[in-house]
Order: sequence, then C-alpha cells, then structure tokens
Amino acid sequence: MLTISVNDLVIWLKKGSTVIQACQVAGAQVPRFCYHDKLFIAGNCRMCLVEVSKSPKPQASCALPFLPGLRIFTNTALVRKAQESVMELLLLHHPLDCPVCDQGGECELQEQSFNFGSDRGRFFFFKNSLGDTFWGSLIKTVLRRCVVCTRCVRYTHQIGGSDLIGTSNRGGHSEIGMFKENTLKTETSGGVIELCPVGWLSKKKLCFF
Repeated sequence: MLTISVNDLVIWLKKGSTVIQACQVAGAQVPRFCYHDKLFIAGNCRMCLVEVSKSPKPQASCALPFLPGLRIFTNTALVRKAQESVMELLLLHHPLDCPVCDQGGECELQEQSFNFGSDRGRFFFFKNSLGDTFWGSLIKTVLRRCVVCTRCVRYTHQIGGSDLIGTSNRGGHSEIGMFKENTLKTETSGGVIELCPVGWLSKKKLCFF
C-alpha cells in the first residue's frame, strides 16, 4: 500500500493503481470519456487532467501511475482552464442537435460540458459533416456525434474478440469505423451502445408490419 495526497487528503491505495482511481477513492470528481474500469487505458480524450506537484503542466490521471508522496490537485485554476480548453476542442465539430439526439438528457458530453466547459467558444467556422456507417441491424450510427473516445474499439477487441473496428486519420479528422465494409456480428456487439458516452451509437428502432 502507498500513500497519495488528493486535494490535501491523504489516502492509501494498492501499488500499481492510477491517479484517477485514487481520485475516485478520495471522492474527487474527475471528468472522463475514454476511461472505463473494465477496459484498457487509452488516455486519448484528455478530460481527466489533474495538477501534479513538481510538474509544469497538467497530466492525464487515467494513465498516470502514482508514486509515494505524490500530491494531486483536481480543483485548481490550472486544471479548470485545461479542462475548458479540452472540452472546447471536443465540441469543435459536434452538432448542436441535443433536442433530437437519442442520448439527450443522459449524455455524458452534455453533462460535462455544463460542469467543466466554458460559456463561450473561440472558433467560428463550419462543422465537419460525416456520413453515417452501417454496423448491422442492431446498432444505429450517427458519426458526426462521435468524440473518438475509442471505448467501442477497445470493447470490441477486448470483450468481443474482433478487430473489425478501428480509428483512421489524425487530429480533428479522426473517425471510427471499419477498415473494410462489414457488419458487427459478435454476440456482445450490443454492448458498444451502453458504453458510448455520447449519442453516436444507439439501438435501432425495429418496425414490424
């Protein structure tokens, strides 16, 4: 067991734990999109930034193993500014269709943008418009809502045992899809709907005539 200080609260955790797990034990609220307790760590959404003692810039808490005597702060002005900037970039190409979104009212992006985002943006240009993809008869996709958290990619690989889904392009042009046209037919494919933090993956409405 090792000690770690989170917002000046000293707690004990097992060796090998990450900073975000320490924050959860301490009761500190740390926003996240890509992190999930049951999946491999990706560290690509950068929303879980925290301030670390003797570090000049914020660190991603989900991928940061803590050392003995490490001091972590989750509510400083530096952390708040960094989270606002990350949220601004995540919303850069996200459509403003919350009233008609299937995830409206239960969306993690909606909630975290309210709690950790800014009240105004600095970017004014047309948003990217991406066409939807076909993943099968169960899953409905609205690609323009995706924030590239890669939860679905890691879930399909780790739990479903399939490498059909992956990411392409880089930066603001990154998108998730299949490398060749196919359908997701694994027995656990419906789990990606529950894991998606936004409304880009949802259940198709079946019509019976």
